[in-house]
Amino acid sequence: MRKSIAVLVALALLASAVFAQAPGGSAEKKFNLKLAGIKTPEDPASKAMEKFAELVAKNAGANITVKTFNNSVLGSINDMLSGMPNGITDLFYNTLSCYSWLGGAKVFNAVSAPFIWDNYSQLQAFLDSEVGQVWFEEAAAKTGVRVLAAVGELPPRQLTSNKPVRSAADFVGLKVRTAESALVQQTMRKLGATPVVVPFADLYLALRQGTVDAQENNFITARTASLFEVQKYLMKTDYIRDVSAIFISENVWKQMSPAQRAIVKDAAVQACKFEAEQIAAQINATMEFLKKNMTYVEVDVKSIQDKLGANIYQEFDKAGQLWPTGTVDKIFQFKANFKQ
Repeated sequence: MRKSIAVLVALALLASAVFAQAPGGSAEKKFNLKLAGIKTPEDPASKAMEKFAELVAKNAGANITVKTFNNSVLGSINDMLSGMPNGITDLFYNTLSCYSWLGGAKVFNAVSAPFIWDNYSQLQAFLDSEVGQVWFEEAAAKTGVRVLAAVGELPPRQLTSNKPVRSAADFVGLKVRTAESALVQQTMRKLGATPVVVPFADLYLALRQGTVDAQENNFITARTASLFEVQKYLMKTDYIRDVSAIFISENVWKQMSPAQRAIVKDAAVQACKFEAEQIAAQINATMEFLKKNMTYVEVDVKSIQDKLGANIYQEFDKAGQLWPTGTVDKIFQFKANFKQ
C-alpha cells in the first residue's frame, strides 16, 4: 500500500513539473507589457513597435500582451532606460547606442564611437561575436536592462543645421542638439561645437526657437519629425553607425518561462529587421523630399575625421570615462580578423 502511494505521489510530482514547464500552460505567469518609444507614429521605429506587439499576439498561448506607447508619451530615453528596473516601462524600442547611457553598459559607447566601423556588416558581426554576447550579458546583470535584439541596419547619423557646414571648421561655435549621450557630447566638443542636451520630444521647438543651431539624427528622422520645417541645410556625415534595439526589464525577463523568452526574443529580432526594411524602402524618396525642402551641402568628411584625430579612440580609452580602459582594443582585435 505504501509503495503504491509513493508511486502515485511521484507521478503527481512529475506531472506537475511537466505542466509547469509546458509552453503556454496555465502555470506560466501572465504578462501585460508596456513597450515605449520616442519616435512619431509615422516613423519606421514606431511601426516596428506595432509589429512586435502583433507578432507576440499571434502566440495566444504565451500569456503575453503588449501595449505600445510611442512619441515619448512615457518619457525621454533616459527616463525609459533608467526607469525600467522600477517598472516605468517593461520594454523600450530605440537604438543600441543609447544603452551606453546606463553606467553598467558603458562598453557600448565604444561600439558607437565615430567612424569606428567600416560598414554595417562589420558592426553586426561584432555584436553577434562571442565578445559582443559577453558584453550584452554583463550589461544586463549590471543595469537590470537586457537587450532582446540588436539588429537591423539604420542609416548612419547625419547633420542638419541652420548654418551650412562644409568642413570641420564650420563646427566651431555651432550649438548642436544632442541626446544625453556622453560620447556624442565629447565628440562635438572635440570638433569645437557646443553640445546642448535636449530631449527628442522638445527637439522641434528647440530648433524653431533657435535654442540650438543644429542636430544629428538620420535623415528618416529629419523627415518624420518634420525637422525640415525648422532647419535649412542637410549634410551627409555618416559619422556614427547604429542598429535597432529592443530592451526588456531584467526583472520581467527572469519571471518568464523559456518558451515566453523565445517568443519575445524572436518577435524582437523580426521587429528590428522590419524597421530596417521600412527604412530601406523609404530612404531614396526621403532624400529626394529633403533635398526639395532643404539645401543639401557637400561636407568634407575627411576634415571631420582629421579634426577628431586618428588617436581619438585611444584618447577616450585611456581616459576611461566613456568606457572602461582596454575596451576599444577588443574592437580593433575583432576588426583585424574580420572577413567580409
